[in-house]
Amino acid sequence: MYRKVGMLVKFRCLCDGQCCKKYWIPVTHLDLLRLKIYGGIEVDESIVELKDREIYNLDIYPPIVIGDKEYFLALVSKDDGSCVFLRDDGKCSVHEYKPLVCRFYPFVYYVKDDGEIGIDVNEKAVGECPGLVMDGEPIDRDIVENLKKITYARREELKLWSETINEWNNSYGSKVSDLGTFLKFSLDKAEKHMKELVKKGIWIK
Repeated sequence: MYRKVGMLVKFRCLCDGQCCKKYWIPVTHLDLLRLKIYGGIEVDESIVELKDREIYNLDIYPPIVIGDKEYFLALVSKDDGSCVFLRDDGKCSVHEYKPLVCRFYPFVYYVKDDGEIGIDVNEKAVGECPGLVMDGEPIDRDIVENLKKITYARREELKLWSETINEWNNSYGSKVSDLGTFLKFSLDKAEKHMKELVKKGIWIK
């Protein structure tokens, strides 16, 4: 998926929405909270859906038990496969507070042997992302530093998401078959977790 080497690249997002049409978007409770508090968006089944674990696979997201099945939480995909927040002009309508997973593309992070965070190019994006140019120059320092900041928040948020899902699965999962109930549970947790992240200075709008 990525190369742990200093790839030489120039990047400028052209906001043409190609990545928003190709990939489905997994989200955490904190991603949804951002949409709610910064975008005034109602978090319900009009923007969020469940992806069946038997069909979809994610190795860093724990599956959610709802009823007798396991799922991943994702933004709704429209009939053409594009993200629910992709506008007709190819722009993202929630760009300023979009899910953290979206903010990495076309890059990825990895952890070096010494524990430091490294940033590299997502190999799947090479030749696919129109704003990515392999021009022999190092990745822009501002991009690297911004993505490192997001990485620290992202790693912490994924831990909190795992805690939230584990609590749900153990207490409610097999008893509840309603997505709306899970969303309320997870947003209540998200508000508490946001306060924790703000105190640590790693909350990202």
